[in-house]
Amino acid sequence: MIICTTVNDDYRVEVFSRATKLILMDTNKGIIHVEDNPALFSSNKRPTVAKRCVELGANVVIAAHGSVCYPSYRILRQHNVRIYVTEPGSDLSNFNVVPINQWEILYSSIIAVLERLSGH
Repeated sequence: MIICTTVNDDYRVEVFSRATKLILMDTNKGIIHVEDNPALFSSNKRPTVAKRCVELGANVVIAAHGSVCYPSYRILRQHNVRIYVTEPGSDLSNFNVVPINQWEILYSSIIAVLERLSGH
């Protein structure tokens, strides 16, 4: 299983739009890829992360609460990527995840709009 997530400099899970790194993990090998978070250089932050996870071949995304807006959700679902949510700041070695639900998508979409309006 290949897992894609976004993390801060301390390698703790962070919201797609605020993380400094995007990483891929293999459940058997640990971290197999690290790159600068492409969302930091894009106006479409959350969908940019979703697209990159798909490009890198992830079949699971672990997203911090507030990360998966509707466009991101649609991108991931179109490619049969399973989506789970965890709290921002979660340690990579101990995920406490739940499957994504409609309320998480709605919340994330509202947060994404507010971030765009505020210029962040």
